[in-house]
Amino acid sequence: MIQVVGGLGSVFAVLVCGLIALPVSAQPKKKEPVKKPGALHVYDGGSLFTNSAIDKAKAAMGKTVFERETALTVETFATIPKDKTAPEKGEEAKFFTNWAKSEAALDKAKGVYVLVCRSPGYVTVIVDKAARDRGFTNENEQKLRDILLASFREAGQAKKDGKSDEEQFKIRDKALSGAADYVSSVLKGTAK
Repeated sequence: MIQVVGGLGSVFAVLVCGLIALPVSAQPKKKEPVKKPGALHVYDGGSLFTNSAIDKAKAAMGKTVFERETALTVETFATIPKDKTAPEKGEEAKFFTNWAKSEAALDKAKGVYVLVCRSPGYVTVIVDKAARDRGFTNENEQKLRDILLASFREAGQAKKDGKSDEEQFKIRDKALSGAADYVSSVLKGTAK
């Protein structure tokens, strides 16, 4: 009889422990976010960068893995399109911001969007809500703009100094790579 009770006690203990453990093991496992490679889109209508530099920057951005979808779009123009009226003095920031928003919407750009106009020279950076929520601040926008502007000014000075087109491209190509690296560094490891 003692054997039977001991056997039943063991069965009872196993059942109780199993019932206590059941809810813990029955809880769904928390899904890890799917990590995604970054994307760089370059539409170089202003002919500022070499194809090899664009390919290298795209490859570097693609090797960086992010917690959420991350994209940088850089679109360059030689001049203001004929269907747009050049801005009045003092209205440049508003004009180029509105133009950038329009182009970003047409491109269905996500993340960070940069519009570069070669003549008149201007760089505008806009950021969508998702990238903003992930911590890409106004200061980050300004820093990205400064990275590009500094190289464009340096390339312009190189032209004035009689440097070759190849030298000017090297300067601008370095800025494209720097811009992609900067966006990657700010948004890597961030999630909404």
